[in-house]
Amino acid sequence: MKLIDILDATTIPVGYRLAFLTNFWREPLLRRMERETGLIRPELTVLMCLSFQPDLNARDICEITEQPSNTVSRAVVSLQAKGMITRARDEVDTRRRVLNITPEGRKVHDGIMAMFAGAEAHMLETLSPDEAETLTRLLDKLARDVERWRPEN
Repeated sequence: MKLIDILDATTIPVGYRLAFLTNFWREPLLRRMERETGLIRPELTVLMCLSFQPDLNARDICEITEQPSNTVSRAVVSLQAKGMITRARDEVDTRRRVLNITPEGRKVHDGIMAMFAGAEAHMLETLSPDEAETLTRLLDKLARDVERWRPEN
């Protein structure tokens, strides 16, 4: 039996399909990313956050991503050692250490995101433009409602 055989039998048809698609889309890309850049998933997560919003601290990234603090802390230390992010005192609150992406980190981030975008476009080729737009709209609706439906810890 293959994982795809469960599609019609699972009691969680939406969640299973989302996980199934995510695994087959994301995991090969993450392995390629690690092979080609030396980055691992938590490091990409930090770069993604900092490319969107400068001057975050590790705690901010944990809140945004729901990643454990030790995972984010290790990623921050590694990215700083690789010259992809900087850590400095916040000019307003000097007790706070803020993180920022460096030009090298931005270059690596942008290359990885281009690879992911290409893979997404390839995956969506099976859909018509209207279907792809509908899928995006529905996923956006679910994502924007996460605070209401997510399970409590």
